Amino acid sequence: MVRVDAHCTTAGAVCPGCGAWSTRVHSSYLRFPADVPSAGRRVVLQLRVRRFRCRNTLCRAGPLWSRYPA
Repeated sequence: MVRVDAHCTTAGAVCPGCGAWSTRVHSSYLRFPADVPSAGRRVVLQLRVRRFRCRNTLCRAGPLWSRYPA
């Protein structure tokens, strides 16, 4: 088995509620995208994703997730 650990390097996220850019980190969590075999070996991708909080005090949006290209 091959294990790949990766983490978010994005500085912030855009709020879907008001469009404001936020760099205030709310929390983080682990994601495990689907395993894909490589050269006959099982590959596990462990991805730490950040959640951001909107800085706009009038916005009611919840935590914002960093986005990754597909």
